Amino acid sequence: MKNSGIVLMYNCSGPEFSKLRQIFAMLRLRMRVVGPDRYQVPLGELAAGKGEPAAEAGEAIPETMLVFCGLGDALLHQVLEVIRVAKLPPIDLKAVMTETNREWNTHQLCEELRKEREAIAAQQKAGE
Repeated sequence: MKNSGIVLMYNCSGPEFSKLRQIFAMLRLRMRVVGPDRYQVPLGELAAGKGEPAAEAGEAIPETMLVFCGLGDALLHQVLEVIRVAKLPPIDLKAVMTETNREWNTHQLCEELRKEREAIAAQQKAGE
């Protein structure tokens, strides 16, 4: 069976995330742990296993984050459902690599995800 896709993992390396790594392995997803020394590398390069680490690590993002690269819709929905059912520690930010964001670096993606989260929260609050 071929690899189904790649997951970029940020701040998901502790023992509490071993179940998450098992899930990804079972689904034949390759995992790439991304540290602060690679935050300046575009997502597309990170997914391809390329990009040189910076001489000095950038500011670490405080949240846990997953970026799904090259997964089909059905597999993505399956992965998200398995994560939900597995009752894992909360994963603050999740994204799918797209043609639009593949040239973004980690900090750009995080900023967009935070804006999106704030907009959704504001919309929900307005609807109450």
